[in-house]
Amino acid sequence: MENTGFNLENKRKLLYKRKRRRKIIFRLTLLFTLIFCVSIYFILNSKGLINRKVTLSPPKEKEFIVCIDPGHGDFDIGSKSPSGSLEKDIVLSISWKLGELLEKENIKVVYTRTNDSLPWLDDANDSLKERIKISEVFKSDLFISIHCNSNYDDTNAKGIETWYKLNDEESKDFAEDIQLSLSNLNYTDNRGVKTYAKKEDALAVLELNSANSALVELGFLSNSLDEKYLTLDSNQDKIANALKEGILRQLAVAN
Repeated sequence: MENTGFNLENKRKLLYKRKRRRKIIFRLTLLFTLIFCVSIYFILNSKGLINRKVTLSPPKEKEFIVCIDPGHGDFDIGSKSPSGSLEKDIVLSISWKLGELLEKENIKVVYTRTNDSLPWLDDANDSLKERIKISEVFKSDLFISIHCNSNYDDTNAKGIETWYKLNDEESKDFAEDIQLSLSNLNYTDNRGVKTYAKKEDALAVLELNSANSALVELGFLSNSLDEKYLTLDSNQDKIANALKEGILRQLAVAN
């Protein structure tokens, strides 16, 4: 019996068209997907989000700050030698030399004074307060106060001594490093490290300073041998270098 409602040839053509349409749709889908991915790639790449090298910067080393305090200044001359050498001038010169050496070591340097003019100095107490304030404002790691000694009752007295804060081991260690470096120069007697017996006798620049602090007496201007050594420029270079070495040992410990 013949089935006039079914045409095999037409059925095949219909299936072929559907199959072809599916292929076209698949290819178009693939093409659009590729175009989309390429577009996203170029957009991200233009913004530097692809193939960008990530550089991890090493953490910055802590910046060490040393506050150098050239003692006295202005009308406060400090000690004076029989020949007229002034403490305030000698310690300022050595402080400048020390500061330059430390800066070459990439250490930040702060001075309590850079010349002989101290407009903020009305009396000794104001001077001490301002010196401490400078150290505190700059958050110094180390504070070194540089002085010369004198004893006019005994002109034979001579030598280096370094003072530290009472009951403060870090300050004592700092003073010992400074004293050792200077005594190695062998230009005068080694009087050792010292501290005050009680806080009532304290040295303000040490006791009231939150930085690790030391005060060094480089020699006696009342003694002719000490005075001769301290006033010679080449010897001041040696002293500055010795002070630098003591400071670097302290910073090595802190680091």
